[in-house]
This record gives sequence, C-alpha cells and structure tokens, in this order.
Amino acid sequence: MRKVKPNHIKGKTNICEETPIDLTVNGKDIVTFMCTPKNLKELAIGYLYIQGIINEVDEINYLAACEDMDTINVGVNGELDDSYGKLKDVLASSCGKALDEDKLKDLGKVDSKIKISLSKIKKIAKKMFSDTVLYKKTGGVHCAAISDFNNLIDLKEDVGRHNAVDKIVGQSILNKLDFSNCIIFTSGRISSDMVLKVATSKFPIVVSRSIPSSLALEIAEKANITVIGRIMRREPIIYTKPERIIYN
Repeated sequence: MRKVKPNHIKGKTNICEETPIDLTVNGKDIVTFMCTPKNLKELAIGYLYIQGIINEVDEINYLAACEDMDTINVGVNGELDDSYGKLKDVLASSCGKALDEDKLKDLGKVDSKIKISLSKIKKIAKKMFSDTVLYKKTGGVHCAAISDFNNLIDLKEDVGRHNAVDKIVGQSILNKLDFSNCIIFTSGRISSDMVLKVATSKFPIVVSRSIPSSLALEIAEKANITVIGRIMRREPIIYTKPERIIYN
C-alpha cells in the first residue's frame, strides 16, 4: 500500500496521517496497526503489555521501530502462544481487538484506595487537551494521557483512540510508573475493550470527554474501576466507584 503523507497533498493541512504498521514478535506476524506512525516503540510495548505477552519492559530482548518503517520487529523472552502467527489481526483505527472472553473471566480487582478531587481531574484534563499538537493541527486525532494524581506526566496522540491508549501505556511502562497510583485520560468513547485495557493495566480511574458503553461499565464495576465521562462539561458524570472522587 502506497503511503500518502499529509505534506504531499498541496494546500491541505488538516489531514491526519494513517498508515498500516505490522508488528512482528519472535518472527511471527502478530497484528497490523492502522495508526499514526509516531511513537511506534511505545505503541508496540503498550500493546504487548496489555495483551499479556510481556509483564515488564525487561522481557523485551530487542525492538526495532522508526517512523519510516512498515514493520515493528520485537524479540521477547519465552515462546509465544500457538495462536499467534496463524491469522494476523488488522486493527482498524476506528476500533480495537475483539473482546477476549478469557481475560474477562480472569479479571481481578484494582486495589487502590487513593482519592482525588473532581476539580483536580478537570484541571488535568484541560491541560491534556491544551497540550495536544496533532489535534490542534488536524482536528481529527485522539489523545490519551497519564497523571500521577497531581500533574500531567505525558500524553500521546493517534488517529485511533485504542492506539493512543496503547502508546501512553507503553510510555508509562518505559517510565516504570506504578499504574495503581495513576489516572488514565482518553479523548475517545470508553467501550468494553477500552475499559478492559484499563483493567488489565490496573488503573483505578479512567477519564474521558466522551461516554462509556453499558458493557464497559459492567467490566469497570467488576474490576473496581472509577469511570468518569463528559469531563469537559461543567458537571462531569461519575458512573462507577464514586468513593475515589472528592466533590468540590
């Protein structure tokens, strides 16, 4: 597939770049991301962690990725499950991987008693949207961010909301953050597979400017996750586990 970059289209500046990038692990084709070809290292690490292929970054033996590559090559400790490499997934930028029933069965509870004020969360969310680069340029990408309950630590952008979350998780793994003491922010809808990413990573709170799905809320309740939607409105909606939120 020939890549057409935004700067190749004369006079058009509000175009978000989307490119197919193959992820190969231990020589096996795992998945094709339809993504914005930036922060590919973080994208791969976040995806591998959320899928349970790695538990920490030290399990990666090598990782080769750059913005001009069509493939991210990764080597990890141990052997991959036999299911990998038989039929490669293609993750469209508009949706994520199908819900894994086994992960739902094995889903544990997020153990975090930390509390934060709603005003602080709104302040961090506002900072996230003010710090975006691609969104301000194109108006057509999603962002995800991590906060340590005090400040915005980092944010990542991508044409796909799932990719943006994988990228910020990957960056946070590189930074060796304790997810149980962090909040994850997303600009996109909190669907069932999105909240499963949050639950797998053990974030106690997920915040969005959009809304969750009904199944996402069922998973959040089971996993003891606080879900907050419509964060940019005057009165955001706290859907689950409100005991972590201080109203002020």
